[in-house]
Amino acid sequence: MFGLAAPPARADTLTEIRARGELIAGVKADYEPFGYRGPTGDIIGFDADVAADLAAVIGVPVRLVAVTSANRLQKLAAGEVDVVVATLGDTIDRRRLVRMIEPGYYGGGASVLLPGDSPIRDWASLRGVPLCAVQGALWNRLAAARLLADIRAFGNPRDAELALRDRACAGWLYDEAALQHRLASGDWPGYRLLPADFVAPWAIAVAGEGPLARLFDETVAGWLRDGHLLALETKWRLPPSAYLRDAGRLWSAKDKDGQWRCRREGEAPWPAECRDLNLIEAQDLRGIGAAILSLRDDLGIDLTPFYDPYSRDLFLGALATTALLALLVVAGSLIAGICGAAALRLPLIGPVFGGLLTVLRMTPPLLQLYLVFFGLGGLLAAQGFSLGALTAAVIVLSLYAGAANAVALGEAAASIAPGGDRRRRIAALAYPAVMGSCINIVKATAMASAIAVPELVHASTAIITDYGNGGVMMNILLGCYVVLVLVVVQGFNLFERKVLRR
Repeated sequence: MFGLAAPPARADTLTEIRARGELIAGVKADYEPFGYRGPTGDIIGFDADVAADLAAVIGVPVRLVAVTSANRLQKLAAGEVDVVVATLGDTIDRRRLVRMIEPGYYGGGASVLLPGDSPIRDWASLRGVPLCAVQGALWNRLAAARLLADIRAFGNPRDAELALRDRACAGWLYDEAALQHRLASGDWPGYRLLPADFVAPWAIAVAGEGPLARLFDETVAGWLRDGHLLALETKWRLPPSAYLRDAGRLWSAKDKDGQWRCRREGEAPWPAECRDLNLIEAQDLRGIGAAILSLRDDLGIDLTPFYDPYSRDLFLGALATTALLALLVVAGSLIAGICGAAALRLPLIGPVFGGLLTVLRMTPPLLQLYLVFFGLGGLLAAQGFSLGALTAAVIVLSLYAGAANAVALGEAAASIAPGGDRRRRIAALAYPAVMGSCINIVKATAMASAIAVPELVHASTAIITDYGNGGVMMNILLGCYVVLVLVVVQGFNLFERKVLRR
């Protein structure tokens, strides 16, 4: 329960940074050209340069730490980094978690990378269409809520790319600038992009208010005025950003007295006309929703699925998917176990099956998921067939647990003498091992999130990324899995009472 409490207030981070002698900046390492690994392995790119320039303003060197869309805000909240410069879209929900630097240092929208022969020609055609995405991206929520697209979010861009090439989805929803860069690289011949949508500013983020935030506010405003960010855009060969053009014009404007029109007095915020807050609106909550929201504001207990309609639908859908996956995997593992045990007793193919079962048991299920979904899936895609993520997960997890069940049943069969009611006696002897295998595979269904099956871990990760409520969601997730395991245990206990003890 201690994990549910809000993090303690920080001290003066600017003073701490100067005393430490370095600025620790969270930057992406998988998002060319904003942040990626160069030939020497160091992180380079547009965002890396911005982070280095922020450190220079403070008067210290920078240390870059790789972050992802899914963990960047968590690393900032945990104090692992002082600042995040990682293509972070500025939203009202995220402002509740961290201090967004104003104005934004860049801006962009989303696009969809599509095969050239795709019938999709506009955003309105995405309703119900499966789209590959990356966990934590702002566009996932927008496309799902506003366009009713079927978002299949992977843990990193590499897996999303592989899934698109294997035709596991109709297109890849991602940041426009990154997709344009990929098209320009020549690695995607025959593909095209939808026009950009959901255009919003990107913000630098720090943990909270204080001298560091105010210093960075003024610094970014100065960069918009003097063209520093435009120079970085040219350096990294980015397409011209409409946001930088318009923001540069706004922040460079002066009043009749020759003063910057966008300026603030003392501790006051920027003038309202200079703030770009055309973002996602906060929910207008009443009744029990408002009461639940007050827990977040007063105690730091953010029960997102109970007040946010999008998160609630996402979580309930994931719960149903996990329950279905668990049911199919348990049934599949039992069927595979019975068939495997029978095959072990065949004179010619028994040893072959024994070796196959050993391979299945000894190979990590996560590796098997990747081999089947991306390896076998790629081969099938080349022949015009598609292997769904849920189907791949059911096959792999059923065979993995089925191999253990087959061995348990085979060993029990070898120790039971022929005679009346032999099958029931074999089942009774193998019962503890088979039940344990099925319980373990129900818990292992969480691995399916690695190939974007929209189950509980996948949905919880998406919610945590948007709201930063890791402690709460992990406790909710734990409770759901406890209930699922108890259901499986009760099912086996019922089978034992009704069948094995007759």
